Amino acid sequence: MKTKKLLAATMFAMMTASFLAGCGNSEATDTPTTPAGTEAANVDAETVGAPSDTTETSLDQGIGVSVDPSTVTWEPIGSEDAPVDVKIVIKDVFPNEEDVIALAKNINEKMAAHGQYVNVIFEEPPASSYKTAMPLAVMNGEIDADLIYFQGGDQAVADQGLLEDWTPYINKSNFMKSIMDESNAEKMKNYPYLLWLAPPRTPVPVMRGDWSKQLESSQALFEDPTVDNYYTFFKEIVDKGLAKHVIDADGSTTRLDSIFNHAFGVTGTVIQEDGKWIFSKASQAEKSKLEFYAKLYKDGLLDPDFLTDTWDVMEQKFYEGSNAVISGTAGAVIQVYNNKMTGTNGDESELVVLPPAKGVSQSYTSVDVTKESRGFGLNVDSEHKEAAAAVLDFMASPEGRILDKVGNEGIEYNVENGKIVFTDKFSGWWARFWDSMVNFDPKNPSLAEPVFSTPAQESLDEVNKYMVLDKNLIIPSEMQPQWDAMINLYNEYSADIIRGIRPIDDFEEFVEKWNVAGGNDFESILQEKFG
Repeated sequence: MKTKKLLAATMFAMMTASFLAGCGNSEATDTPTTPAGTEAANVDAETVGAPSDTTETSLDQGIGVSVDPSTVTWEPIGSEDAPVDVKIVIKDVFPNEEDVIALAKNINEKMAAHGQYVNVIFEEPPASSYKTAMPLAVMNGEIDADLIYFQGGDQAVADQGLLEDWTPYINKSNFMKSIMDESNAEKMKNYPYLLWLAPPRTPVPVMRGDWSKQLESSQALFEDPTVDNYYTFFKEIVDKGLAKHVIDADGSTTRLDSIFNHAFGVTGTVIQEDGKWIFSKASQAEKSKLEFYAKLYKDGLLDPDFLTDTWDVMEQKFYEGSNAVISGTAGAVIQVYNNKMTGTNGDESELVVLPPAKGVSQSYTSVDVTKESRGFGLNVDSEHKEAAAAVLDFMASPEGRILDKVGNEGIEYNVENGKIVFTDKFSGWWARFWDSMVNFDPKNPSLAEPVFSTPAQESLDEVNKYMVLDKNLIIPSEMQPQWDAMINLYNEYSADIIRGIRPIDDFEEFVEKWNVAGGNDFESILQEKFG
Protein backbone atom coordinates (compact mmCIF):
# COMPACT_ATOMS: atom_id res chain seq x y z
CA MET A 1 0.00 0.00 0.00
CA LYS A 2 2.91 2.37 0.72
CA THR A 3 4.25 1.97 -2.84
CA LYS A 4 0.76 2.59 -4.17
CA LYS A 5 0.49 5.76 -2.12
CA LEU A 6 3.83 7.09 -3.34
CA LEU A 7 2.84 6.47 -6.95
CA ALA A 8 -0.50 8.20 -6.37
CA ALA A 9 1.21 11.18 -4.77
CA THR A 10 3.59 11.54 -7.72
CA MET A 11 0.71 11.43 -10.19
CA PHE A 12 -1.30 13.96 -8.17
CA ALA A 13 1.66 16.34 -7.98
CA MET A 14 2.06 16.19 -11.76
CA MET A 15 -1.67 16.79 -12.26
CA THR A 16 -1.58 19.72 -9.84
CA ALA A 17 1.39 21.33 -11.56
CA SER A 18 -0.33 20.97 -14.92
CA PHE A 19 -3.55 22.44 -13.56
CA LEU A 20 -1.79 25.43 -12.01
CA ALA A 21 0.10 26.10 -15.22
CA GLY A 22 -3.16 26.15 -17.11
CA CYS A 23 -4.96 28.34 -14.61
CA GLY A 24 -2.42 31.14 -14.38
CA ASN A 25 -3.60 33.71 -11.85
CA SER A 26 -7.20 32.55 -11.63
CA GLU A 27 -8.87 33.04 -8.27
CA ALA A 28 -9.18 30.03 -5.98
CA THR A 29 -12.66 28.62 -5.58
CA ASP A 30 -12.34 26.75 -2.29
CA THR A 31 -13.67 28.29 0.89
CA PRO A 32 -12.86 27.64 4.56
CA THR A 33 -15.51 25.71 6.41
CA THR A 34 -15.40 28.36 9.09
CA PRO A 35 -18.23 30.86 8.48
CA ALA A 36 -15.89 33.59 9.67
CA GLY A 37 -17.97 36.30 8.11
CA THR A 38 -17.99 35.95 4.40
CA GLU A 39 -17.69 33.74 1.37
CA ALA A 40 -15.05 33.68 -1.31
CA ALA A 41 -16.58 32.17 -4.45
CA ASN A 42 -18.93 29.90 -2.51
CA VAL A 43 -19.95 28.00 -5.61
CA ASP A 44 -18.41 24.77 -6.73
CA ALA A 45 -16.14 24.68 -9.74
CA GLU A 46 -16.97 22.47 -12.71
CA THR A 47 -16.65 18.82 -11.76
CA VAL A 48 -13.57 17.25 -13.28
CA GLY A 49 -11.88 13.89 -12.99
CA ALA A 50 -13.21 10.88 -11.07
CA PRO A 51 -12.38 7.33 -10.13
CA SER A 52 -12.59 5.53 -13.46
CA ASP A 53 -14.28 2.57 -11.80
CA THR A 54 -16.93 4.49 -9.88
CA THR A 55 -19.61 1.97 -8.92
CA GLU A 56 -23.32 2.57 -8.67
CA THR A 57 -24.30 2.16 -5.03
CA SER A 58 -27.57 2.64 -3.26
CA LEU A 59 -28.77 3.62 0.18
CA ASP A 60 -31.52 1.89 2.09
CA GLN A 61 -34.84 3.59 2.79
CA GLY A 62 -35.01 6.31 5.40
CA ILE A 63 -33.47 9.35 3.73
CA GLY A 64 -34.63 12.42 5.65
CA VAL A 65 -36.87 10.40 7.99
CA SER A 66 -36.64 11.47 11.63
CA VAL A 67 -35.41 8.82 14.08
CA ASP A 68 -36.46 8.48 17.72
CA PRO A 69 -33.23 7.86 19.71
CA SER A 70 -35.10 5.68 22.20
CA THR A 71 -35.76 3.12 19.47
CA VAL A 72 -32.18 2.61 18.27
CA THR A 73 -29.58 0.05 19.31
CA TRP A 74 -26.13 1.42 20.02
CA GLU A 75 -23.52 -1.11 18.94
CA PRO A 76 -20.87 -1.47 21.66
CA ILE A 77 -17.41 -0.11 20.89
CA GLY A 78 -14.30 -0.54 23.03
CA SER A 79 -14.50 -0.47 26.80
CA GLU A 80 -14.18 2.02 29.60
CA ASP A 81 -10.62 0.84 30.22
CA ALA A 82 -9.73 0.61 26.53
CA PRO A 83 -11.50 3.21 24.41
CA VAL A 84 -10.89 3.09 20.65
CA ASP A 85 -8.81 5.92 19.24
CA VAL A 86 -10.50 7.78 16.36
CA LYS A 87 -8.19 10.25 14.67
CA ILE A 88 -9.81 13.08 12.72
CA VAL A 89 -8.29 15.85 10.61
CA ILE A 90 -10.47 18.78 9.51
CA LYS A 91 -9.62 22.08 7.89
CA ASP A 92 -9.37 24.94 10.42
CA VAL A 93 -9.89 22.58 13.39
CA PHE A 94 -6.81 22.85 15.60
CA PRO A 95 -6.31 20.39 18.49
CA ASN A 96 -5.03 22.94 21.00
CA GLU A 97 -8.00 25.31 20.80
CA GLU A 98 -10.21 25.45 23.89
CA ASP A 99 -13.48 24.74 22.11
CA VAL A 100 -11.96 21.84 20.13
CA ILE A 101 -10.58 20.23 23.29
CA ALA A 102 -14.00 20.60 24.92
CA LEU A 103 -15.71 19.18 21.82
CA ALA A 104 -13.55 16.04 21.83
CA LYS A 105 -14.13 15.54 25.56
CA ASN A 106 -17.89 15.91 25.17
CA ILE A 107 -18.06 13.48 22.23
CA ASN A 108 -16.12 10.89 24.23
CA GLU A 109 -18.31 11.26 27.31
CA LYS A 110 -21.63 11.32 25.50
CA MET A 111 -20.81 8.30 23.34
CA ALA A 112 -19.55 6.41 26.39
CA ALA A 113 -22.97 6.88 27.98
CA HIS A 114 -24.29 4.69 25.14
CA GLY A 115 -21.62 2.03 25.55
CA GLN A 116 -19.50 3.38 22.71
CA TYR A 117 -16.08 4.06 24.19
CA VAL A 118 -13.99 6.15 21.84
CA ASN A 119 -11.13 8.58 22.23
CA VAL A 120 -11.54 11.30 19.61
CA ILE A 121 -8.23 12.85 18.61
CA PHE A 122 -8.28 15.93 16.39
CA GLU A 123 -5.01 16.09 14.48
CA GLU A 124 -3.23 19.18 13.19
CA PRO A 125 -4.30 20.03 9.61
CA PRO A 126 -1.67 20.83 6.96
CA ALA A 127 -0.25 24.33 7.28
CA SER A 128 -0.12 25.01 3.53
CA SER A 129 -3.01 25.14 1.03
CA TYR A 130 -5.39 22.54 2.42
CA LYS A 131 -6.99 21.69 -0.91
CA THR A 132 -3.73 20.45 -2.42
CA ALA A 133 -1.73 19.63 0.72
CA MET A 134 -4.21 17.18 2.23
CA PRO A 135 -4.51 14.73 -0.70
CA LEU A 136 -0.73 14.80 -1.18
CA ALA A 137 -0.19 14.12 2.53
CA VAL A 138 -2.60 11.18 2.41
CA MET A 139 -0.97 9.68 -0.68
CA ASN A 140 2.50 10.21 0.80
CA GLY A 141 1.47 8.27 3.89
CA GLU A 142 1.91 11.32 6.11
CA ILE A 143 -1.68 11.23 7.37
CA ASP A 144 -2.82 8.30 9.48
CA ALA A 145 -6.17 9.79 10.50
CA ASP A 146 -9.23 7.56 10.30
CA LEU A 147 -11.50 10.38 9.15
CA ILE A 148 -10.04 12.85 6.66
CA TYR A 149 -11.86 16.00 5.61
CA PHE A 150 -11.19 16.90 1.98
CA GLN A 151 -11.91 20.20 0.30
CA GLY A 152 -10.87 19.05 -3.15
CA GLY A 153 -8.27 16.67 -4.50
CA ASP A 154 -10.05 13.61 -3.13
CA GLN A 155 -10.66 12.06 -6.55
CA ALA A 156 -6.98 11.29 -7.06
CA VAL A 157 -6.97 9.61 -3.65
CA ALA A 158 -10.10 7.61 -4.41
CA ASP A 159 -8.69 6.66 -7.82
CA GLN A 160 -5.92 4.80 -6.04
CA GLY A 161 -8.32 2.88 -3.80
CA LEU A 162 -7.26 4.76 -0.69
CA LEU A 163 -10.79 5.70 0.44
CA GLU A 164 -13.55 3.39 1.65
CA ASP A 165 -17.03 3.24 0.13
CA TRP A 166 -19.31 4.92 2.68
CA THR A 167 -22.50 3.16 1.57
CA PRO A 168 -22.45 0.09 3.89
CA TYR A 169 -21.58 2.25 6.89
CA ILE A 170 -24.44 4.65 6.17
CA ASN A 171 -26.90 1.82 5.60
CA LYS A 172 -26.25 0.35 9.04
CA SER A 173 -26.06 3.70 10.79
CA ASN A 174 -28.76 4.89 13.17
CA PHE A 175 -28.93 8.57 12.32
CA MET A 176 -26.92 9.65 9.27
CA LYS A 177 -29.66 8.94 6.74
CA SER A 178 -32.17 10.88 8.84
CA ILE A 179 -30.35 14.18 8.24
CA MET A 180 -29.68 13.63 4.53
CA ASP A 181 -31.62 15.36 1.78
CA GLU A 182 -32.26 14.22 -1.78
CA SER A 183 -29.07 15.77 -3.12
CA ASN A 184 -26.89 14.16 -0.43
CA ALA A 185 -28.29 10.73 -1.27
CA GLU A 186 -27.82 11.20 -5.01
CA LYS A 187 -24.22 12.35 -4.58
CA MET A 188 -23.49 9.33 -2.43
CA LYS A 189 -24.95 7.07 -5.12
CA ASN A 190 -22.72 8.61 -7.78
CA TYR A 191 -19.54 8.96 -5.71
CA PRO A 192 -19.55 7.01 -2.41
CA TYR A 193 -16.11 8.08 -1.18
CA LEU A 194 -16.92 11.48 0.28
CA LEU A 195 -19.58 12.12 2.92
CA TRP A 196 -20.86 15.62 3.64
CA LEU A 197 -24.28 16.04 5.23
CA ALA A 198 -25.06 19.62 4.36
CA PRO A 199 -27.54 21.62 2.31
CA PRO A 200 -26.62 22.41 -1.30
CA ARG A 201 -24.20 25.33 -1.62
CA THR A 202 -26.77 27.31 -3.58
CA PRO A 203 -26.59 31.10 -3.96
CA VAL A 204 -29.83 32.83 -2.95
CA PRO A 205 -30.59 36.56 -3.50
CA VAL A 206 -31.44 38.78 -0.52
CA MET A 207 -31.98 42.49 0.13
CA ARG A 208 -32.89 44.79 3.00
CA GLY A 209 -36.49 44.27 4.09
CA ASP A 210 -37.07 47.97 4.78
CA TRP A 211 -35.99 48.80 1.23
CA SER A 212 -38.20 46.11 -0.25
CA LYS A 213 -41.21 47.64 1.50
CA GLN A 214 -40.55 51.00 -0.18
CA LEU A 215 -40.86 49.56 -3.68
CA GLU A 216 -44.20 49.60 -5.48
CA SER A 217 -43.03 46.71 -7.65
CA SER A 218 -42.18 44.51 -4.66
CA GLN A 219 -45.57 42.83 -4.32
CA ALA A 220 -45.72 41.95 -8.01
CA LEU A 221 -42.23 40.43 -7.83
CA PHE A 222 -43.01 38.16 -4.89
CA GLU A 223 -46.36 37.11 -6.34
CA ASP A 224 -45.15 36.57 -9.90
CA PRO A 225 -41.33 36.73 -10.23
CA THR A 226 -41.12 36.82 -14.03
CA VAL A 227 -38.03 38.20 -15.72
CA ASP A 228 -40.00 41.33 -16.67
CA ASN A 229 -41.14 41.86 -13.09
CA TYR A 230 -37.56 41.39 -11.90
CA TYR A 231 -36.37 44.04 -14.35
CA THR A 232 -39.07 46.47 -13.16
CA PHE A 233 -38.11 45.75 -9.55
CA PHE A 234 -34.43 46.36 -10.23
CA LYS A 235 -35.16 49.52 -12.21
CA GLU A 236 -37.26 51.01 -9.41
CA ILE A 237 -34.44 50.43 -6.91
CA VAL A 238 -32.10 52.64 -8.93
CA ASP A 239 -34.73 55.14 -10.05
CA LYS A 240 -35.73 55.79 -6.42
CA GLY A 241 -32.11 56.26 -5.43
CA LEU A 242 -32.04 53.44 -2.91
CA ALA A 243 -28.76 52.21 -4.36
CA LYS A 244 -26.35 53.20 -7.11
CA HIS A 245 -26.59 49.74 -8.70
CA VAL A 246 -28.73 46.72 -7.87
CA ILE A 247 -26.42 43.72 -7.84
CA ASP A 248 -22.72 42.94 -8.02
CA ALA A 249 -20.66 39.76 -8.43
CA ASP A 250 -17.11 38.61 -7.79
CA GLY A 251 -15.69 37.69 -11.15
CA SER A 252 -18.40 35.67 -12.86
CA THR A 253 -22.17 35.58 -13.41
CA THR A 254 -22.67 32.64 -11.05
CA ARG A 255 -24.57 34.67 -8.48
CA LEU A 256 -26.85 36.19 -11.13
CA ASP A 257 -27.32 32.79 -12.73
CA SER A 258 -28.87 31.42 -9.56
CA ILE A 259 -31.67 33.96 -9.99
CA PHE A 260 -32.20 33.77 -13.75
CA ASN A 261 -30.87 30.50 -15.19
CA HIS A 262 -34.08 28.51 -15.01
CA ALA A 263 -36.29 31.34 -16.18
CA PHE A 264 -34.39 31.40 -19.48
CA GLY A 265 -34.27 27.62 -19.79
CA VAL A 266 -30.73 27.04 -18.54
CA THR A 267 -31.98 24.21 -16.33
CA GLY A 268 -28.74 22.28 -16.04
CA THR A 269 -25.13 21.96 -17.11
CA VAL A 270 -26.42 19.78 -19.95
CA ILE A 271 -29.77 20.47 -21.61
CA GLN A 272 -31.66 19.24 -24.66
CA GLU A 273 -31.90 21.54 -27.67
CA ASP A 274 -33.41 20.56 -31.03
CA GLY A 275 -33.55 16.94 -29.89
CA LYS A 276 -29.84 16.81 -28.99
CA TRP A 277 -28.06 16.99 -25.64
CA ILE A 278 -25.61 19.89 -25.43
CA PHE A 279 -23.79 21.90 -22.80
CA SER A 280 -26.10 24.74 -21.79
CA LYS A 281 -23.33 27.32 -22.11
CA ALA A 282 -23.61 26.95 -25.89
CA SER A 283 -27.43 26.99 -26.00
CA GLN A 284 -29.92 29.52 -27.29
CA ALA A 285 -31.26 29.73 -23.75
CA GLU A 286 -27.85 30.94 -22.62
CA LYS A 287 -27.82 33.48 -25.45
CA SER A 288 -31.16 34.92 -24.29
CA LYS A 289 -29.92 35.12 -20.72
CA LEU A 290 -26.72 36.93 -21.71
CA GLU A 291 -28.77 39.39 -23.76
CA PHE A 292 -30.78 40.17 -20.63
CA TYR A 293 -27.61 40.59 -18.56
CA ALA A 294 -26.31 43.02 -21.20
CA LYS A 295 -29.48 45.05 -20.70
CA LEU A 296 -28.95 45.11 -16.93
CA TYR A 297 -25.38 46.28 -17.47
CA LYS A 298 -26.30 48.96 -20.01
CA ASP A 299 -29.05 50.34 -17.76
CA GLY A 300 -26.75 50.56 -14.74
CA LEU A 301 -28.54 47.85 -12.78
CA LEU A 302 -25.58 45.43 -12.83
CA ASP A 303 -22.51 46.86 -11.12
CA PRO A 304 -19.94 47.61 -13.87
CA ASP A 305 -17.20 46.13 -11.65
CA PHE A 306 -18.91 42.71 -11.41
CA LEU A 307 -15.96 41.02 -13.13
CA THR A 308 -13.19 42.69 -11.15
CA ASP A 309 -14.65 43.07 -7.66
CA THR A 310 -13.52 40.49 -5.14
CA TRP A 311 -16.01 38.86 -2.78
CA ASP A 312 -15.09 41.16 0.11
CA VAL A 313 -15.51 44.30 -2.01
CA MET A 314 -18.84 42.99 -3.29
CA GLU A 315 -20.06 42.38 0.26
CA GLN A 316 -18.86 45.75 1.52
CA LYS A 317 -20.78 47.52 -1.26
CA PHE A 318 -23.89 45.65 -0.11
CA TYR A 319 -23.48 46.60 3.55
CA GLU A 320 -22.78 50.22 2.66
CA GLY A 321 -25.82 50.43 0.37
CA SER A 322 -24.05 50.95 -2.95
CA ASN A 323 -25.78 47.79 -4.17
CA ALA A 324 -29.20 46.64 -3.03
CA VAL A 325 -29.16 42.89 -3.72
CA ILE A 326 -26.55 40.24 -3.02
CA SER A 327 -26.62 36.56 -3.85
CA GLY A 328 -24.98 34.34 -1.22
CA THR A 329 -24.91 30.72 -0.15
CA ALA A 330 -28.12 29.70 1.60
CA GLY A 331 -27.90 29.20 5.33
CA ALA A 332 -24.69 30.18 7.10
CA VAL A 333 -23.58 32.89 4.65
CA ILE A 334 -27.02 34.53 4.59
CA GLN A 335 -26.85 34.42 8.38
CA VAL A 336 -23.59 36.40 8.27
CA TYR A 337 -25.06 38.90 5.80
CA ASN A 338 -28.11 39.41 7.98
CA ASN A 339 -26.12 39.81 11.20
CA LYS A 340 -23.82 42.40 9.65
CA MET A 341 -26.66 44.29 7.98
CA THR A 342 -28.85 44.51 11.09
CA GLY A 343 -25.82 45.24 13.25
CA THR A 344 -25.05 48.26 11.07
CA ASN A 345 -28.52 49.49 10.12
CA GLY A 346 -30.83 48.17 12.84
CA ASP A 347 -33.44 45.41 13.04
CA GLU A 348 -35.65 47.06 10.43
CA SER A 349 -33.00 46.23 7.81
CA GLU A 350 -33.42 42.47 8.35
CA LEU A 351 -32.95 40.79 5.00
CA VAL A 352 -35.68 39.27 2.87
CA VAL A 353 -35.11 36.34 0.52
CA LEU A 354 -35.99 36.96 -3.12
CA PRO A 355 -37.54 34.19 -5.22
CA PRO A 356 -35.91 32.63 -8.28
CA ALA A 357 -37.12 34.17 -11.52
CA LYS A 358 -39.94 32.29 -13.24
CA GLY A 359 -40.14 31.50 -16.94
CA VAL A 360 -39.32 28.28 -18.78
CA SER A 361 -38.71 26.84 -15.31
CA GLN A 362 -38.30 28.18 -11.78
CA SER A 363 -35.46 27.28 -9.48
CA TYR A 364 -32.24 28.57 -8.06
CA THR A 365 -29.06 27.03 -9.49
CA SER A 366 -29.55 23.34 -10.22
CA VAL A 367 -27.74 21.19 -7.69
CA ASP A 368 -24.72 19.31 -9.03
CA VAL A 369 -24.95 15.72 -7.77
CA THR A 370 -22.04 14.15 -9.63
CA LYS A 371 -20.19 14.10 -6.29
CA GLU A 372 -19.64 16.03 -3.10
CA SER A 373 -17.09 18.80 -3.56
CA ARG A 374 -15.94 18.44 0.05
CA GLY A 375 -16.46 16.16 3.00
CA PHE A 376 -15.13 13.23 5.02
CA GLY A 377 -13.22 10.35 3.52
CA LEU A 378 -12.74 7.09 5.43
CA ASN A 379 -9.10 6.01 5.30
CA VAL A 380 -8.89 2.56 3.72
CA ASP A 381 -5.92 1.79 6.02
CA SER A 382 -7.85 2.67 9.17
CA GLU A 383 -7.99 -0.12 11.74
CA HIS A 384 -10.97 1.55 13.40
CA LYS A 385 -13.42 2.09 10.56
CA GLU A 386 -16.50 1.05 12.56
CA ALA A 387 -15.60 3.37 15.43
CA ALA A 388 -14.88 6.24 13.03
CA ALA A 389 -18.24 5.78 11.33
CA ALA A 390 -19.90 5.61 14.76
CA VAL A 391 -18.48 9.03 15.65
CA LEU A 392 -20.00 10.56 12.52
CA ASP A 393 -23.27 8.78 13.23
CA PHE A 394 -23.34 10.07 16.81
CA MET A 395 -22.79 13.61 15.50
CA ALA A 396 -25.90 13.08 13.35
CA SER A 397 -27.97 12.06 16.41
CA PRO A 398 -30.16 14.62 18.20
CA GLU A 399 -27.67 14.69 21.08
CA GLY A 400 -24.66 15.03 18.79
CA ARG A 401 -26.27 17.70 16.68
CA ILE A 402 -26.81 19.97 19.68
CA LEU A 403 -23.10 19.61 20.42
CA ASP A 404 -22.14 20.19 16.79
CA LYS A 405 -24.49 23.08 16.03
CA VAL A 406 -24.73 24.85 19.39
CA GLY A 407 -21.38 24.06 21.00
CA ASN A 408 -20.23 23.03 24.45
CA GLU A 409 -22.48 23.50 27.46
CA GLY A 410 -21.00 26.06 29.82
CA ILE A 411 -19.00 27.69 27.04
CA GLU A 412 -21.20 28.42 24.00
CA TYR A 413 -24.50 27.88 25.80
CA ASN A 414 -26.13 27.27 29.16
CA VAL A 415 -29.33 25.39 29.99
CA GLU A 416 -31.82 27.61 31.81
CA ASN A 417 -35.35 26.46 32.66
CA GLY A 418 -35.12 23.62 30.17
CA LYS A 419 -33.96 25.92 27.37
CA ILE A 420 -30.64 26.24 25.54
CA VAL A 421 -29.55 29.84 26.02
CA PHE A 422 -26.63 31.08 23.91
CA THR A 423 -23.69 32.81 25.56
CA ASP A 424 -21.63 35.58 24.00
CA LYS A 425 -19.22 32.91 22.71
CA PHE A 426 -21.88 31.26 20.57
CA SER A 427 -21.37 33.80 17.77
CA GLY A 428 -17.89 32.35 17.20
CA TRP A 429 -19.04 28.73 17.09
CA TRP A 430 -19.44 26.74 13.89
CA ALA A 431 -20.35 23.12 13.16
CA ARG A 432 -17.26 20.96 12.71
CA PHE A 433 -19.22 18.05 11.26
CA TRP A 434 -22.68 18.44 9.72
CA ASP A 435 -24.24 21.64 8.37
CA SER A 436 -27.52 19.87 7.61
CA MET A 437 -30.64 21.40 9.14
CA VAL A 438 -32.84 18.42 8.18
CA ASN A 439 -34.86 17.29 11.23
CA PHE A 440 -32.96 19.61 13.57
CA ASP A 441 -35.49 20.23 16.35
CA PRO A 442 -33.90 19.87 19.82
CA LYS A 443 -36.09 18.66 22.66
CA ASN A 444 -35.36 18.59 26.39
CA PRO A 445 -33.63 21.00 26.28
CA SER A 446 -35.07 22.97 23.40
CA LEU A 447 -33.68 26.13 21.88
CA ALA A 448 -34.56 29.44 23.51
CA GLU A 449 -33.99 31.03 20.10
CA PRO A 450 -33.31 29.54 16.66
CA VAL A 451 -29.75 28.79 15.56
CA PHE A 452 -30.46 30.62 12.30
CA SER A 453 -32.12 33.98 11.79
CA THR A 454 -35.40 34.11 9.87
CA PRO A 455 -33.80 35.02 6.51
CA ALA A 456 -31.05 32.40 6.88
CA GLN A 457 -33.55 29.64 7.60
CA GLU A 458 -35.90 30.89 4.87
CA SER A 459 -33.04 30.76 2.36
CA LEU A 460 -32.57 27.06 3.15
CA ASP A 461 -36.30 26.43 2.97
CA GLU A 462 -36.52 28.14 -0.42
CA VAL A 463 -33.60 26.13 -1.80
CA ASN A 464 -35.30 22.94 -0.68
CA LYS A 465 -38.65 24.09 -2.10
CA TYR A 466 -37.25 24.84 -5.56
CA MET A 467 -34.51 22.20 -5.65
CA VAL A 468 -33.76 20.74 -9.08
CA LEU A 469 -30.96 18.21 -9.53
CA ASP A 470 -28.48 19.13 -12.23
CA LYS A 471 -27.85 17.12 -15.36
CA ASN A 472 -24.10 16.99 -15.39
CA LEU A 473 -21.24 14.63 -16.03
CA ILE A 474 -17.72 14.18 -14.81
CA ILE A 475 -15.28 15.43 -17.43
CA PRO A 476 -12.93 12.60 -18.48
CA SER A 477 -9.38 13.52 -17.50
CA GLU A 478 -8.12 13.04 -21.06
CA MET A 479 -10.63 15.67 -22.25
CA GLN A 480 -9.76 18.26 -19.62
CA PRO A 481 -7.68 20.38 -22.03
CA GLN A 482 -10.64 20.68 -24.42
CA TRP A 483 -12.97 21.56 -21.56
CA ASP A 484 -10.60 24.24 -20.29
CA ALA A 485 -10.42 25.78 -23.76
CA MET A 486 -14.20 25.75 -24.07
CA ILE A 487 -14.67 27.44 -20.68
CA ASN A 488 -12.08 30.08 -21.54
CA LEU A 489 -13.99 30.87 -24.72
CA TYR A 490 -17.26 31.14 -22.80
CA ASN A 491 -15.72 33.45 -20.21
CA GLU A 492 -14.31 35.70 -22.91
CA TYR A 493 -17.44 35.98 -25.04
CA SER A 494 -19.93 36.20 -22.17
CA ALA A 495 -17.96 39.00 -20.50
CA ASP A 496 -17.72 40.94 -23.76
CA ILE A 497 -21.40 40.46 -24.64
CA ILE A 498 -22.60 41.59 -21.21
CA ARG A 499 -20.40 44.71 -21.26
CA GLY A 500 -21.46 45.63 -24.79
CA ILE A 501 -18.01 45.08 -26.28
CA ARG A 502 -19.49 42.45 -28.57
CA PRO A 503 -23.02 42.37 -29.99
CA ILE A 504 -25.29 39.51 -28.98
CA ASP A 505 -25.05 38.13 -32.52
CA ASP A 506 -21.44 37.20 -31.79
CA PHE A 507 -22.82 34.40 -29.62
CA GLU A 508 -23.18 32.31 -32.80
CA GLU A 509 -19.47 32.86 -33.51
CA PHE A 510 -18.76 31.71 -29.96
CA VAL A 511 -20.77 28.51 -30.45
CA GLU A 512 -18.80 27.68 -33.58
CA LYS A 513 -15.50 28.16 -31.76
CA TRP A 514 -16.85 26.23 -28.73
CA ASN A 515 -17.64 23.25 -30.91
CA VAL A 516 -14.24 23.34 -32.64
CA ALA A 517 -12.45 23.66 -29.27
CA GLY A 518 -14.08 20.49 -27.95
CA GLY A 519 -17.85 20.68 -28.15
CA ASN A 520 -17.92 18.31 -31.11
CA ASP A 521 -15.72 15.84 -29.23
CA PHE A 522 -18.22 15.71 -26.38
CA GLU A 523 -21.26 15.16 -28.61
CA SER A 524 -21.23 11.35 -28.58
CA ILE A 525 -20.48 11.29 -24.84
CA LEU A 526 -23.48 13.49 -24.04
CA GLN A 527 -25.85 11.53 -26.27
CA GLU A 528 -24.72 8.24 -24.74
CA LYS A 529 -25.08 9.45 -21.14
CA PHE A 530 -28.35 11.37 -21.44
CA GLY A 531 -29.95 10.03 -24.62
